[in-house]
Amino acid sequence: MKSTLLGILLLISTCSFAVDIKTLNPIETIEVLPKGFKTPIKYNITLPHQYNEDENKAYFVLFDIHPRSQPFITGMQDWLSHNGEWPWLKTIVVNPAAYHPEFAAAFNQLAENPQDETILNILQDGILKKVDEKYRTNGYRIYSGFMSNGALGLYTLLNRPEMFDAYLIASPSLGNNFGNVVLDAPDKLRTKYDGTKFLYMTIGNHDYEKAHVDAFKQFESQLQKLPDDQLQWSANSNENHYYMSRPIITLLNGIEALFDDIHNDLSPDSVISMQGPDAIVNYYEKLSKEKYGFSVSAEGSLKALAQSLMEKAPSKALAIYIKTTELYPESAYAYYSLAKAYAEQGNIKKAIDVQSVAVEKSKAMVQWHQNKHLQYLNELKAKVKD
Repeated sequence: MKSTLLGILLLISTCSFAVDIKTLNPIETIEVLPKGFKTPIKYNITLPHQYNEDENKAYFVLFDIHPRSQPFITGMQDWLSHNGEWPWLKTIVVNPAAYHPEFAAAFNQLAENPQDETILNILQDGILKKVDEKYRTNGYRIYSGFMSNGALGLYTLLNRPEMFDAYLIASPSLGNNFGNVVLDAPDKLRTKYDGTKFLYMTIGNHDYEKAHVDAFKQFESQLQKLPDDQLQWSANSNENHYYMSRPIITLLNGIEALFDDIHNDLSPDSVISMQGPDAIVNYYEKLSKEKYGFSVSAEGSLKALAQSLMEKAPSKALAIYIKTTELYPESAYAYYSLAKAYAEQGNIKKAIDVQSVAVEKSKAMVQWHQNKHLQYLNELKAKVKD
């Protein structure tokens, strides 16, 4: 036991010294001079670790309007993505480098006149456009905001939804109907968001938040009236954390919810899975094209649906397992699952034939997986001998 613990400690120590902390989150700067401004706005662009080592990889972009949020966002991003990009896929983080009085004036213009979208033009035609031009972005943008900056995020969702694909909003200051967000919600939330737009928002009951809770709940009530397939959203008005913890907790929970679809398979009783295997495949094709920019496998969700049907509808289950091998012909585990299905139905000979394919496919995998597939094949062969 002591030797095992010592080995773990040595491994952690070695890994710690192997990484130069200064290289984890390289920061570059961009200057943007909006139309009518006298001085440019400087933005910090925090690149994910090893950004320059893979020139074919494209990245998500997360924008937060508060300069002081940069250290905690980028620190969390690196920590939550460095171990295989789970649960946070590597992301480029964008923040203003400092307070800018002319930008603040544009913000105040919006607060005074909800029809004045100058600040949205500054962001969309300025920094967001420039980041896309200079860096390898995948087209998917995330907005993070706290208090008045959170209210601006909801205003953007209603008035310029195409600017961002996901909105992580903490304690939005809606009490004074900032930007007509609450009043406009009934009409503007009817926008056809196509089902991929994502909103996660929270608020607590701290003295600084109390004046905004009722408006938050009014906005939430409008979200509840939307069709299930129009906007992916979640709202929590019972956050019991400290006020200044709110944006950090919201970011963490929001990121986990946002990327849950790539880390976890669909439940067999989910709305999509209940529509059948074709609906599952279409769902993952849409995710691949419109969100991630790379192929996201439907294999796990297909097999979960098939497994749920094994007892009551074995022929349907078998058809889904076969379809999975056709969609993913190089997957050893697609064949392994099919072999197990045949075995459960008593067709051991067919199970052996299919598992033999799985063993061949597994030769491209590490030894542990090869051993697992070979072991199951031997177990099947032993049943025939018995």
